[in-house]
Amino acid sequence: MLTGRPADITVGGACAFQLPRDPSAASQARTLVAATMRELGFTTDTIDDAKLAVSELATNAHTHASSATHPELWIWARTRPALELVVSVFDTHRDTWPVSGNADLLDEHGKGLSIVAALATRTGSHFTRSRLTTTTGKCVWFTLPLPACWPTAVRVIAPKLASDNLLDALRGRGIPATGCSDDRGISVLTVATLNIWVGPTGFSWRDRRGYVRQPLIDLQETAERIVSRNETRQFHHQP
Repeated sequence: MLTGRPADITVGGACAFQLPRDPSAASQARTLVAATMRELGFTTDTIDDAKLAVSELATNAHTHASSATHPELWIWARTRPALELVVSVFDTHRDTWPVSGNADLLDEHGKGLSIVAALATRTGSHFTRSRLTTTTGKCVWFTLPLPACWPTAVRVIAPKLASDNLLDALRGRGIPATGCSDDRGISVLTVATLNIWVGPTGFSWRDRRGYVRQPLIDLQETAERIVSRNETRQFHHQP
């Protein structure tokens, strides 16, 4: 299953692929990442790094995820904190998280994470929801620098359109969200106790460390951060 096209990634979109529930998940993830990155103009060396890294993540997702659910592969681009391609593997198993450090490759609790960290610019994991259903789970991700040919011209995006797209992205993943706009085109989206302001210069919201700001082109990054924040809050407030 696929949503989005590789070309959509350059204009704020994403690709989401459903992976098999068997050991072929790693091979399928390598193939999908390579095909997507080739179309986006990445070099062969960078694609090879991504294939190795995503293979480790997909293998771990298959090992630890329920056999009744499909892992997912997500790919999008972000401009902050840097120009990066984000590659994530989602599974529904929240009881097992990757352990970074110098774990041996055969270590059940750190398998291959040292490889991913060595190849990627950044790595991480967080609570989230499926992009193809509304299933809750987690994702493990890594980033790589965008290619030199990446279109970096400033894109003019209407705040109202960006607001509508973000609202659709959140609701499509089962996140209750509401929105309103004023005559100036400024919109405010509300998710639980969080307000997200959408204006001509980007998305902004407040967290415990201060204001977070993302350009409107970073729709996927913004949606993922809000979903993760909501899921983390829900998880820690479970009875």
